[in-house]
Amino acid sequence: MSRDEVRGAIANLDSTASKVRLPAWFDEVSWDKLDYLGWRDPRAPMCAYLVTDIDGTASDVMLRQSPSRAELGGRAVMCSLCHFMRRFNEVALFSAPRRSADKRQRLSTLGILVCTDLDCVTKVHSAPLLGPFDPPVDEIIQARREGLRVRTVSFLRSVSSTPRTVRGRG
Repeated sequence: MSRDEVRGAIANLDSTASKVRLPAWFDEVSWDKLDYLGWRDPRAPMCAYLVTDIDGTASDVMLRQSPSRAELGGRAVMCSLCHFMRRFNEVALFSAPRRSADKRQRLSTLGILVCTDLDCVTKVHSAPLLGPFDPPVDEIIQARREGLRVRTVSFLRSVSSTPRTVRGRG
């Protein structure tokens, strides 16, 4: 995917947002080996982007990280994409605003718990500890990759889909 394809594919970027800053290593990305690409905006650390290839076209969303809550310090949280359990400060709630022509829908957002460093891909590719009855490592990694891909595509499609209409009271 080219830089222009990725920038043009952001489903929830409004016209008031600034220019999308791609990571410096973007041109070195090997898309055939990557399940998705996630990065943080270096000038806006609470802003992140998630992009993947869906049916031959780029699909991308902008995410905003919610502040972490220190009172949850002893808890473990599971990432919604990679399904790995992490410490509370290693997984954060990200929100993805949904685009809508209807002004009543402008506050419609979807939330997702994602690893704060957006490195689910490296966790999925890591070799697991095997028990005596576990399948081979290659099968486990392939199943993890497929799961990550399905969950990522599902989330990206749900952000870009049209939200339900708001019904007035009365």
